[in-house]
Amino acid sequence: MNARDTQRGVSPVIGVILMVAITVLLATTVATFFMGYEDSLTGMGAPTVAISGEFDVDSGGHELALEFTGGEVVARENVKVQVSNAECLGHGTVSDRFDLGELGVSASEVMAGTRADIAVGTVCPPAASRLQLSGTEVTVSWLSSDGADGNTLYRWRGPGA
Repeated sequence: MNARDTQRGVSPVIGVILMVAITVLLATTVATFFMGYEDSLTGMGAPTVAISGEFDVDSGGHELALEFTGGEVVARENVKVQVSNAECLGHGTVSDRFDLGELGVSASEVMAGTRADIAVGTVCPPAASRLQLSGTEVTVSWLSSDGADGNTLYRWRGPGA
């Protein structure tokens, strides 16, 4: 047997070993990805929610209707609305965080079709006569039940903000 026959026999063996190693590495990577991350992708983190805002001017001043148009169903208690620099005429500026219950949402769960109203009767004290939202920023946020996690779901800025 000469040296040339010995080298030819080694080449297919190395090729098979490399193919098996690549296959095992690829299978391990795929299994780790799907098994390891599946738990963290489901049931954890902020929900996906679609919200639209409809700005209107009426006799009570400005109004902003927030409508949940789609996405996941979430508990009402986990959704908060931050209203910054709303002008309540007859009272002054209001910057506060509101629960959806204070904005007219009575259901315990928020889903497509749920509507929250930012109006003189929901964010201003009773002494206020009108609501000005021109320089206002409204932020809808989701907070986990334990308060450790949160995410901004929607942000609206008034025409003068």
